[in-house]
Amino acid sequence: MLTFNAFIWVIGLMIVAACLLIAQSVYRKPVSWLLVAGLFGIYMLNVIRYTFFPFPIHSQLIELMRTAMGEQGMVRLNLIPFHSQYYSSIFQDKSNYLNIVMTVPYGILLPLLIPMNRKRMLLYALGIGMTIEVLQGLLNLVLGYTYRTVDINDVIFNFIGAMIGWELLRLLCQTTFGKKRLARWLPVMVKK
Repeated sequence: MLTFNAFIWVIGLMIVAACLLIAQSVYRKPVSWLLVAGLFGIYMLNVIRYTFFPFPIHSQLIELMRTAMGEQGMVRLNLIPFHSQYYSSIFQDKSNYLNIVMTVPYGILLPLLIPMNRKRMLLYALGIGMTIEVLQGLLNLVLGYTYRTVDINDVIFNFIGAMIGWELLRLLCQTTFGKKRLARWLPVMVKK
């Protein structure tokens, strides 16, 4: 199994650092933007860590799991909103709450990096969950068995988390602190 170990962390951090260097040298981003972008990069590494790792890489292990699982392709696929395959109610599934918590920082940090209005944030909030689920589905197809469940509820709860983050940031922008400190970064959200 490939785990998100120290080696992967180092590679991920090197990619984040390279992106920051490019942003600084080519686009002349300020230090404050680079700090937020670095934090966002570390956050995204954690999202990758929790949504894709560990996963099998050895052919014998993959074949053993295909045989043991007895599920070819994407058997664990849920396209019915608010339906749970394993619980009598979606509210019993703790992973739904974790999906919300996981994307709250996304909704807070992303508007600090790129210009954002409500319509654009709605698209990005939907995009994070869709991207994760599509990539998990592709991983299942590559492996030849269902390693990760592809679930529309994950998209919904990721969306909710990102929008909660956006709303928290929007509320912060309405405070005196927000109006003084965030007005340069978020003029659309900070009402003068």
